Amino acid sequence: MILKLKEYLLLYFSKQFLYFILAGTSAAFVNWSTRILFRYYFNFLVSAILAYSLALIFAFLLYRNLVFPYSTLPVDKQTTRFLLINISFMPIVLWVFNYLSILLKNQGLGNFSEPVAHAISIGMPALITFLLYKFIAFKRNNSLLD
Repeated sequence: MILKLKEYLLLYFSKQFLYFILAGTSAAFVNWSTRILFRYYFNFLVSAILAYSLALIFAFLLYRNLVFPYSTLPVDKQTTRFLLINISFMPIVLWVFNYLSILLKNQGLGNFSEPVAHAISIGMPALITFLLYKFIAFKRNNSLLD
């Protein structure tokens, strides 16, 4: 049990995890910056959906090609699993964003409360999603969860 836990913890000190963080940060920046741009033209909900969709496509391509290129799963299974993982985290991210933006606004951040809350909320699931992507969405063999 302790050896298995140690194996999982060591994954966070790998070149792959560094690539994961770089790819995730890039995708998060796409999400964050395009939501701000879309906000000038659309209401919050539409701008958030458009930005999230663009960032999701961008993230999938980066993760699939740079972080987990060894996956033996067909692309359609990778895509489905990637989307399911992200959709399952969406309510948590939205909840954190909503309450954090209110908290920051009440603390006097004004117009900066939304962008700061958005940046924090989209980065928060990274540690968990790394393992989910590695062992489910972009796994190496087809024996588990097919």
